[in-house]
Amino acid sequence: MIKLRLRQRFHFFLERQFIKGVQYQLLFVAAFIGLISILGALLIWPVADADEGAGEVLWWAFLRLTDPGYLGDDEGFWRRVISTILTVAGYVVFLGSLVAIITTWLNRKIRSLEQGLTPVVARNHFVILGWTNRSIHIAAELYSSEGRLNRFLRSRGARFFQLIILADDVNPSRVQELKDHPIIGNQAHEIIFRSGHAIDQEHLKRVDSAHASAIILPAATAPENKLLTPDIQTIKALLSLSVEVAALPYKKRPYVVAEMQDSSKISAAYRAYDGPLEIISGDGIMSRLLAQNLRHPGLSIVYSQLLAQNFRSNIFVRNFSEWIGEPLSQWRLKFQRAIVMGVVRSQSKGFQPILNIPDEFILEKGDRIILMARTAEDIQPDYSLPPITDKKSNGEPRTQKPISAKTSASINKKVLVLGWNHHVPALLYELGTYPGESYDITVASLRTVEERQLALQGMELNKERVSIKHLEADYVKESEIRRLEPQNFEKIVMAGSDRLAEEEEADARTIVGYILLQDVLEEYQAKPQVITELADPSNQDLIRRFQTEVIIGPIIVSHLLAQMSLRRELYSVFNELFTVDGAEIVFRSSQNYQLGTGPTTFAEVEERVRAFGETVLGYFQPQSDSSDHPSFKLPTHHNQRIHLDEQTQWVVLTSADQSTFHA
Repeated sequence: MIKLRLRQRFHFFLERQFIKGVQYQLLFVAAFIGLISILGALLIWPVADADEGAGEVLWWAFLRLTDPGYLGDDEGFWRRVISTILTVAGYVVFLGSLVAIITTWLNRKIRSLEQGLTPVVARNHFVILGWTNRSIHIAAELYSSEGRLNRFLRSRGARFFQLIILADDVNPSRVQELKDHPIIGNQAHEIIFRSGHAIDQEHLKRVDSAHASAIILPAATAPENKLLTPDIQTIKALLSLSVEVAALPYKKRPYVVAEMQDSSKISAAYRAYDGPLEIISGDGIMSRLLAQNLRHPGLSIVYSQLLAQNFRSNIFVRNFSEWIGEPLSQWRLKFQRAIVMGVVRSQSKGFQPILNIPDEFILEKGDRIILMARTAEDIQPDYSLPPITDKKSNGEPRTQKPISAKTSASINKKVLVLGWNHHVPALLYELGTYPGESYDITVASLRTVEERQLALQGMELNKERVSIKHLEADYVKESEIRRLEPQNFEKIVMAGSDRLAEEEEADARTIVGYILLQDVLEEYQAKPQVITELADPSNQDLIRRFQTEVIIGPIIVSHLLAQMSLRRELYSVFNELFTVDGAEIVFRSSQNYQLGTGPTTFAEVEERVRAFGETVLGYFQPQSDSSDHPSFKLPTHHNQRIHLDEQTQWVVLTSADQSTFHA
């Protein structure tokens, strides 16, 4: 019993020494080699030569233990036996132990480096805090915004772009996801991963957050713990950032762009970080976008182009100080390849966008002009063009009111919402903010009615404009869809699930449900407008042939987060477009402006539309092939010739009080 106890104590002692690190392991092996060398010297001592002292014998044993090349030099049976034993022991103990210890140490070190636990040393870099379904798209937006990114880096004194992502787990699959993205591709090896959580202040040191130029904080979309919601994590991360940069001057603190889901917590988030901060409400943006698409069918195509970096239509904000004090009419048409949407005016608490401005609008100091164009090169003005002095347009005064500019008395629409996610409550609230409109909404989902009603608590829904009926149904079953009688609704929204962490799984249910819905609606002549919400942009091609309206939430929010980190004023522009009382993008027919059919130029249409107090942004024309997906077209030049027909639709920026007129 005593021997067993001593053996256990010895094993425990060895364990405690070995886990202390490689230096203790090497020390133990060195001691063991020394012990074997002494034992070998004692065994060879009886047959040692007279002139060999204790030191010579010990050295002889050590050489045989560490180098097998001495094995053939020994003479005598006993000396050769001991030499052979020492040589074999040397292979096992000396060489084997050293190789094992060094290999284990290298493997452990490589795993540690791969996990991204080593703090980085950087300056004026970009940081994405968290790996969500937005992170890859944010990185892609930053890489695709080369011109805007270079201007931002020059303003910060940075020489090159460096992106660091703090992820909960760093593994090769995430690096491969970046490589597979068509925009990032081979540039993925330039992105640095670090392991950690944004809510942990020590983990923020790993990405050198205090010396970053911009930090992007996307919200998680699939919380595993209901008590630790994405908004709580965001506010905690902002508090940790505030402590991390507390010693820095305010002007040198990182500019942070964060996403919140619950708009009621935005004010708390602003108090959490003591530095330059912009916050967007992900749920608010999605709800407003869905609401606008319900009111104006086809608008998702316009916003999909505006809210994604592309070569067809982008929004730019630039400062042209040479025109301060000048009216719009003096400089508007100097932009021959761009369209003036309005200006952004700096205020003490942010930025005020002023859209759809009249020709008499005077540019003030600090105003930045909002332009829509294909590329940054297209917004360069042509200073050789003379200003406009004629205040007429096609014989009509510019102050003419829209034709039949009257608001519908009370528009009641029946809407079916299939599915449930965290921004459906915000959508129901948003629909109740439009005056003169009412909605009869049926929500069908696998979520329990109690759970949905709990999510709606505190939303202060306008019950006079929005009535809600809850049903429990699974829309991936055709029998359940038929029971809902979708043919009796004017609008149908397919809300993507946020309970599934993987985008492919969530989209699989949505796509299958959409196809089953189309099978049911095929039996009826009148078909409702269907808006489908997806999470993965690659899945859009799977249902493109059905000509449905698709909204990809992660792409939209990612674009806003990335572009806000580069150009702070842009969010105020999009927020104005989405707000109920702000300017709106709507569709008009040529008949609304008394335009005939046949060839014309975009400049002629633009002046005609401005006579009715609106700004034309582009146009839709019928596709030559029914399988083609329609796209919003921005003219390449104001003198571009366009053939008008009865199906031509104009994309127009209008004021809120004119957004509902009908010819």
